[in-house]
Amino acid sequence: MTRDHRVVRARVAVRVPLNAAGDLAAGAARVVERLETVDRAEEVRVRGLQPGMNDTVVELELRLRLAGDPELPVARRALADGVGVRNVAELEAVEPVPA
Repeated sequence: MTRDHRVVRARVAVRVPLNAAGDLAAGAARVVERLETVDRAEEVRVRGLQPGMNDTVVELELRLRLAGDPELPVARRALADGVGVRNVAELEAVEPVPA
């Protein structure tokens, strides 16, 4: 059985603009979901905040369904290079949950 995605647990820090719609968790999840390598963000938990002049850095722990099945080092680089991503502290593969 082949799968067309990889499910990972991640700890990331992203920049959320001050005028973003919704709460910080939703705004941070949108930043991550806009990345080409991410199909969907799930189980989003805010672990820290760093308010700034123009944005807030939000530290998240979340489950990601990645587009395709990239190797972890490739996925980490793609996430770290994403617009709005400040840091990828952890990234580990988990078993996908049956749909």
